[in-house]
Amino acid sequence: MLMEMMLDLLDFFMTALIILSGIFSVFLLRDSKKLRGMLYFLLGGVTFIGGTYLGQHEHILYQIGLNSNFVTFIVMLLLLAASVLWINASAEIYHNRGANIEALGLYMALGLTVCAYYAFMVNNQNSANMVSVIIVNASLLLLLVCLLSGFMQNKNIGGFLLIVSVLLLLSKSLAFTYITKFSETNTYIFDWLWLYVFAFAVFLIKINEQQSLLKKSWNKVDALNLQISNMIDSSPFPIVISKITGDKLLLINTVASQAFGISKKEASFHKLKDFFVDEVNRQNFFATLEKMHEVRDYDLMVCDLVNATPFWLSVSAKTIEYNNEMAIYMAFQDITTRKNRESKLQTQADRDPLTMAWNRRYFEKFVPDCINECIRKSQNFSLLLLDADKFKNVNDTYGHKIGDKVLIELAQVCTHSLRDDDVVARFGGEEFVVFLNNTDTNSAIKVAERLRQNIETTSVNDDNGNEIKFTVSIGVVSSEQTASLDILLRQVDDAMYLAKKRGRNQIALYDEQAVKEVLNKKTHKQNKDLHPIFQNEENEEISLLDNYDGKIL
Repeated sequence: MLMEMMLDLLDFFMTALIILSGIFSVFLLRDSKKLRGMLYFLLGGVTFIGGTYLGQHEHILYQIGLNSNFVTFIVMLLLLAASVLWINASAEIYHNRGANIEALGLYMALGLTVCAYYAFMVNNQNSANMVSVIIVNASLLLLLVCLLSGFMQNKNIGGFLLIVSVLLLLSKSLAFTYITKFSETNTYIFDWLWLYVFAFAVFLIKINEQQSLLKKSWNKVDALNLQISNMIDSSPFPIVISKITGDKLLLINTVASQAFGISKKEASFHKLKDFFVDEVNRQNFFATLEKMHEVRDYDLMVCDLVNATPFWLSVSAKTIEYNNEMAIYMAFQDITTRKNRESKLQTQADRDPLTMAWNRRYFEKFVPDCINECIRKSQNFSLLLLDADKFKNVNDTYGHKIGDKVLIELAQVCTHSLRDDDVVARFGGEEFVVFLNNTDTNSAIKVAERLRQNIETTSVNDDNGNEIKFTVSIGVVSSEQTASLDILLRQVDDAMYLAKKRGRNQIALYDEQAVKEVLNKKTHKQNKDLHPIFQNEENEEISLLDNYDGKIL
């Protein structure tokens, strides 16, 4: 007796544990449309288990004073309640809403009438069991049809296991009616099996829904990416997206592909750095982007990959996340026309409009930086001052048009005879200053003599075709004595004056003692009654560097 009670108690706790597991499993679907359907199905199954449990343990109800009619009525009520829950589950699964209230109320009324009739009036246990089986099996078959319909539309293992759980309940119903009637066979195995299968089915349904949601999310992401790609591709400005790691191009729109000379399909084979012309500019751009994470209106020189033709772009860039990786979004605007216009304006500002040599403004702005670089590298530099001999006579004899031709030719000879990093600047009138980079005194003398000879052999023609030759006097100084530009400019002016006094068409190295002697003679010969501005007009050529006192360094 005690052993039977212990086994019954064990069965009760095992069944309760399985039921609780099933209930908790349903809450996996708390955000799903199938929640109510699964909950109705589970509650119907639990109610069915309770009804069959009481049917197999009638003595529990007898102990509290109920007779056999009330026991039969309670068992039939529980089975009727299970069928009502399953009907609701069928409606939720098939229509995503509960069963019709009026129809369900009529069904419950008829069911209550049948239960009361067979429990109290017929008073036949077999008939009551048969009616209960019919009610339960009919509702289970309805639920099975709805599950089969859903499974045919969306085949998955979770839906199949739900069908299996319904078949297990049908088996339990048949076992309750027939097996326990003729034998002592325990039917709890069906309770455990269907709840385990149901819980596993709910778990798989949840996984399937998560996969479906994930698939929908990826589809939305793909659609959004496609929309973004279409928007970028339709932009009138060149747009490029490239990876930060590896510098690989991820996306390039039609305008950008045309500008850079590659097709959109070829973009993935190129890196962003392939389009940059100036490596230093590129490094500065990426350094700024790395520091600020955003760059606006940054001017870059790039080129297309077909003809390697350089052009200017104004770039605005920002670091973004694209396809789950960090990337750089860049929008460009072609500013080549603007840059050309700026370059032209800069040339006009820095060049002498007649000879196209550098002007005095550029010389005073640029040469100090060159001197600082020479000092940093411990290199010498030199200055030359060229002055056209008797240029006033050229203007007076042939006219200013021929004088301009002489100055133009003189500037061209200087430019073609010197290195690219040397600076030839017209200081005004017929004077040209030359900055010789990394040049000592001996080298400067050789350069000056070569210039003098090249100019001496050069000529221009007047309107009648007559050949007109001209010469220059050249002063030479070097930084071996001083690196002060204002001092060197005064010294080179004095050296050029020495060349003039020694007969013109020659070079003269700055000599302080010789300059003092010449200046003393010049002072004694000056007409004291003549206004100072006219003292040098007839006999002396006036230098634009006379009394130069500009402090550049």
